[in-house]
Amino acid sequence: MNIQTNPAQIEKTSASFPAITEEPIRSNYLPEERLRLLGESLAKGDLTDLFGLTPFDFQARVRDSAKKILEVYRSTNAAQARGETITPAAQWLLDNNYLVEETIFQVKRDLPRRFYRQLPTLKLPDNGSVPRALALAWTYVAHSDSSVSATMFKAIVQGFQSVEPLKIGELWALPSLLRFVLIENLRRLAVRVNRTRQMRQIANDVADKVLATDDSADRQAILSNFSAHAQDTTFATQLLYRLRDGSQNAGKALEWLEGELEKTGSDAEEIIISEHHTLSSGNVTTGNIIRGLRLINDVDWTVWFEGVSRIDTVLRERTDFAALDFFSRDQYRTAIEELARRSDLSEYRVAEKAIELAGHAASETMLGDGESDAGPILSAHTDVGFFLVGPRRLELEKAIGYRPTISQTVKRAFRKTGWLGIVVPVFALTALLLVLSGNALANLGLSVPSIVLMLALFAVPASEGALAFFNTVVSLFLKPTRLVGYDYRHGVPPEARTLVVVPSLIGSRDDVEENIRNIEVHHLANTADEIHFALLSDWPDSKTEIDAADTEILEFARAEIARLNARYPSEGAPRFYILHRRRLFNAAQGSWMGWERKRGKLHELDLLLRGDSDTTFLPLDVPLPENVVHVMTLDADTRTTRDAVATLVGKLCHPLNRPHFDASKRVVTAGYAILQPRITASLTSGDDASFFQR
Repeated sequence: MNIQTNPAQIEKTSASFPAITEEPIRSNYLPEERLRLLGESLAKGDLTDLFGLTPFDFQARVRDSAKKILEVYRSTNAAQARGETITPAAQWLLDNNYLVEETIFQVKRDLPRRFYRQLPTLKLPDNGSVPRALALAWTYVAHSDSSVSATMFKAIVQGFQSVEPLKIGELWALPSLLRFVLIENLRRLAVRVNRTRQMRQIANDVADKVLATDDSADRQAILSNFSAHAQDTTFATQLLYRLRDGSQNAGKALEWLEGELEKTGSDAEEIIISEHHTLSSGNVTTGNIIRGLRLINDVDWTVWFEGVSRIDTVLRERTDFAALDFFSRDQYRTAIEELARRSDLSEYRVAEKAIELAGHAASETMLGDGESDAGPILSAHTDVGFFLVGPRRLELEKAIGYRPTISQTVKRAFRKTGWLGIVVPVFALTALLLVLSGNALANLGLSVPSIVLMLALFAVPASEGALAFFNTVVSLFLKPTRLVGYDYRHGVPPEARTLVVVPSLIGSRDDVEENIRNIEVHHLANTADEIHFALLSDWPDSKTEIDAADTEILEFARAEIARLNARYPSEGAPRFYILHRRRLFNAAQGSWMGWERKRGKLHELDLLLRGDSDTTFLPLDVPLPENVVHVMTLDADTRTTRDAVATLVGKLCHPLNRPHFDASKRVVTAGYAILQPRITASLTSGDDASFFQR
């Protein structure tokens, strides 16, 4: 309890009186199961536990909290510099101001005004409303004394969702809203800490004056100005502490203070107990807030999100959603959000509708137990992703009554134009440039033949400029689509066995060592099972079929591959191979060389993997693994990033991306047979770096 005074009493005194502070966000502490029940009652409309939550301008409150906390930090820092005693709560604030500033920045970044306004709300008894995600975070902080636990927070969220599922955006907003509520509580405690320090200083000043005054009339005049202050526990406790020295002046002042306390029905012992309780609880709560802000940054909220999302749950239970990588799962969720936003169904119902359509498609395309060449494309048609992010999305939109935006309508119309959507605008831009150029040349007085000649010379650069301009404009409106895929970081399945090959020439032991070192690095970056590595090697061109050093170099390369297999053993087939080709005479070049060089290596590798032994590869010490499905080709100077191979394989294996080969047309009509990932130049370092990199 903190006994305060009312505004009427404040106006009667000439002494400065610090403003009354807001109560901290704190209620009775609840265990996990009680929090779950509290979440259920909140979803059902029971708002009795919304401790002091009223509608407010969110952005203005964030700015005000930042301003107030900074003011308290500066004043407390100055007080400490003057030698004043500060409380543990104030020390928490001084030591962690950087963390508070970082958290406020995160809240501003993650909860912009437009996004905050989109959050579904709860109606309050006074006809106001607050976002229900904010109400959850506020209630949790109040009943946990600002201590943060991912498990406890999950309990109240799951309790709420057992009655009413939260939207995807609400779940993503919860960590930032939790940060906001902690900052809100810290602001209230910081202002209280500052007020407490001010009241203690006022009490010290009063004690100094009283103890230095022997005249009873002067002493009474001093004390009468602080009648309102005497009803504050901090002022009264500090004044009691200063006056208990046994002097006559102190005794008279104590009699006055006790008399003032009796007017409010209190006494010295009660206010001391109350002040110590307020002080200790404020210290504990402030410490909980700071530790909570740190813990929020340490929690993996993506894992937490997927553990509480009802949409993730239904997709995991009824589809292969759990096998997808995170970006693909997030792509599905984004599609569900977008579809629900422009339809009359909830996100949960949109997810269920997509699953239902996929189920109907599976039953309609069932071909029996036998296999079919159309299996991959039928599998794609029955995958839920085909309806969320694939070509059959229009069917889902029609089923849920989706209303596309104007920009979506324009983009879809543009995509339907096909190649005409590129040729016509570029041709029109080129014609415009030529007309403008022709007019400019005519104004200079050139003859018609000269103008025609100049325009003919200008036509090609004009078309290139028009195409570059067109590509730039289109890229501003049409964003690239990320391919969905499975998460194979922890192991590629046997049915997706992959061989990573590096075509290279080996003309010396140094060449061999460099290639072996590169292959080892590729393996260390891609350690998933069922990924094998092979060096596709040729000898350099020569005037003879076999040089004197060729055999020695090849034997050294085989020994190095064997050393790698011994260092990185695997169950079943070895992980590393060398596929070396003999030279053939090229009459046009007049020398012996590997047939068709790099292209020939890959062509013959394809034949070899398909069982054709009629190639120029020398006999292998160990046969290649069977049933290799994917081949990844790397140049000798290319470096793979962490799990890049597993990521690409995961995308190729997804039903939406599996290639469907039309035997009659001899073309791939759906999916992808080849993926070419983005390649970026690596930055040089050390002596090879440019002046600007050093």
